[in-house]
Amino acid sequence: MRYPYSVERRLLDQISSNDHFVFTTDLEANITFCNDAFQRIYQIVGESVVGVNIDSLINSVDAGLIKDAIHQALLTKSTDSINLKLKHPGVNITESFIQYEFTVVNDRRSCPVAFLLVGKSAAASTVQFNTSSAISAGGTGISGQNREWFREIADYMKEMMWMSDHQHQINFVNKAWLKFRGVSLENESGKGWMDGIYSEDKYKVTEEQNTAYHTKSDYTIQFRYRKFDATYRWVEMQGSPMYSHLGDFVGYAGTLQDVTNMKELQLQLNRQKEMLDVSKVEFAKFTKIAQRINVVIILCDPGYRITWVNDSFVKLTGFPLREVNGKEPIAILSGSDTAADSLDKLKKAIEQGKSLRTEIVFYAKNGNKIWLDLKMETLFDKQGNIIGYLTIQNDITKKKMTEKDVEEQMAHLKQISDIASFELRHEFSKILQILQTAKFQQNTLQGYQQILLDIESSANTMNQAILKISDEVSFASNSNIALNKFLLNQAIEEIILVDDDHMINKLNSVIIRNVIPNMTVTVFDNIDDAIAYLKGNPTLKRKIFLDLNFMGRNGWDFLEEYEKMNQPWPVIILTSSIDHNDYEKSKKYSNVTHFITKPLTVPQFEELSALDEASPVGN
Repeated sequence: MRYPYSVERRLLDQISSNDHFVFTTDLEANITFCNDAFQRIYQIVGESVVGVNIDSLINSVDAGLIKDAIHQALLTKSTDSINLKLKHPGVNITESFIQYEFTVVNDRRSCPVAFLLVGKSAAASTVQFNTSSAISAGGTGISGQNREWFREIADYMKEMMWMSDHQHQINFVNKAWLKFRGVSLENESGKGWMDGIYSEDKYKVTEEQNTAYHTKSDYTIQFRYRKFDATYRWVEMQGSPMYSHLGDFVGYAGTLQDVTNMKELQLQLNRQKEMLDVSKVEFAKFTKIAQRINVVIILCDPGYRITWVNDSFVKLTGFPLREVNGKEPIAILSGSDTAADSLDKLKKAIEQGKSLRTEIVFYAKNGNKIWLDLKMETLFDKQGNIIGYLTIQNDITKKKMTEKDVEEQMAHLKQISDIASFELRHEFSKILQILQTAKFQQNTLQGYQQILLDIESSANTMNQAILKISDEVSFASNSNIALNKFLLNQAIEEIILVDDDHMINKLNSVIIRNVIPNMTVTVFDNIDDAIAYLKGNPTLKRKIFLDLNFMGRNGWDFLEEYEKMNQPWPVIILTSSIDHNDYEKSKKYSNVTHFITKPLTVPQFEELSALDEASPVGN
């Protein structure tokens, strides 16, 4: 029997189903259609029932319910579906019934022409679905005329709303959606709406929708979606399954929200976290370099409480960081011989946010007295607020022995103070200010890129400043103080580099050839190979640049064997070590003429060459 009215795909599926009993009547309750399942259950297979009144097929009570429903629908002109519970034919059990959904069928002019009843047995109606998430209208199921009602209401909503059929094909989007997309409903129907999804997000959306569809569960998906102006916006699509009162899945309905601002805020928070991670890395670099410096460095918060100290502080005072963290240096280090006027100067400088340079007596953990040349710098942000203090202290206890030693040490610290004042403090303040600004301002992507560039620039400047401090406090750096005065006043034929770092050897070779283009440079990364070469070529006039630190046999082993060879060619120690003990130890080797800390620079090498040309042989 052919269904005589306009039909949706879902109704066609129900008509062909063995679990659904479908029939229609005209306005007088005469049968106009019934499916095979209905004919079987009412045992009218093969009989023509078109035009037969409902009274002739079912019991009088159920027929009365149907006629009352028809009468009320015509009287109230209601388009809402209602539920009817009809007795199961051929079963004597009182509780056995069939649930029917009663719906008005309208023509194109919205006038009622028939009534559709779709039934399902009670056993088959026991469907497992989440009633809290299943969408319904007035408890009657969102199907038929109710879906038309949903469409009308949705078009008045500012939020983007959508609905799909039981195959999860979009069959409705509201006006807000169409305005956002700048297309027609025809373009968005079915899978057409997916054309606007950003290509990299399309697979994820498809997979998550399919997963939810197979289990008929709610879903929430975020993806980039093309707007009418061809820009992509982050949207969040939420979908919930819809069921009829019979428990049949009829599709999905949901919303689409523009969450770009929220997404960008999340991205900004992620960028800030990345920036903080970068700042931690840069501070780690700073501390790593500062640990190698032979002066005491203390960082304090605005309350002049210790937040960080370098290893030189620990070695000099005996206090590890865990014991002094959060405490004031004055309270920990001052003692009976600490001059009151020195403490007053320090406290006044802290209160006024000024720099300070003074000599002061402090005490180590074991009670030993320490003379310190102290330089304190106050760190400010761009608004002029104090964000901390940087203190550099040099142990001048031994230097107090003679006036000359004192003058040398004071000049030495002056150079360090200038570096800290004009380079290190400035760049350290800048990094702290950048991080403070990043925490409290919303920036564009370009703004954060610029912030990262500023941090990188400041960190590089700090690196250079720390290296300058390292040079100033090493025992014979850029000044190239000779350990003995034996310098060859004759042209050399070869320069030998003995270092196990291949990159350092390459860089030093470039520097040497920059100053002396045609100079022969011989490189060894192994002590034994270098010794063997020197033994085999004793007469070449040469200079030897030697690193002290090797895996296995080291620079000291080289010097021991080279001393026994009685060759006159000078050795220049070029090392990363700034240990005073290494410096003192090197003095006992007659061939050692200089003790230089890495890296070798063009000015250093030029100065060495100039010294060779100007210095007489001997004394």
